[in-house]
Amino acid sequence: MNTGHGWPRGYEPARSPVFSHNEIRTSLPPERLWPVLIDAANWPRWYSNSRNVSIEPGYDRLGDGRTFHWTTFGLRVTSTVREFLPPGRLAWDGRALGSRGYHRWEIRPAGDGGSVIVTEEVQRGLAARLIAPLMRRGLHRQHQRWLEGLVRTAERAPA
Repeated sequence: MNTGHGWPRGYEPARSPVFSHNEIRTSLPPERLWPVLIDAANWPRWYSNSRNVSIEPGYDRLGDGRTFHWTTFGLRVTSTVREFLPPGRLAWDGRALGSRGYHRWEIRPAGDGGSVIVTEEVQRGLAARLIAPLMRRGLHRQHQRWLEGLVRTAERAPA
């Protein structure tokens, strides 16, 4: 778990009202998971907490510096990819009503040929301060579903 190192200034978990950490282990290598993860337009097919995902015109997948718009937790969010290191690290920042956040994914190779997938998110702003316990629980629950959906979808995808 990375709760302090490598976070952009202003998004350090120790200084944020909301921080969520989830992880899962799979027998799939990072190279099988990465294409599913960056195919954001198809997230709604396997992650029910995402809707109406659109990537900036001319692109069909996430990439370094690309902006995308989506609905999550019932809010319309504008996000921009800030870290893009295939096939192991993806992160974006995002803004929605009363909150700003930073979400990152790490897909680390495991010694057995599989992977450990970690997803973490920090939320700041008025909404995060006012309903921090509720946000933490919601993020933790939904991010676990996101991880499980990623693995299931990658398992079904052609190798």
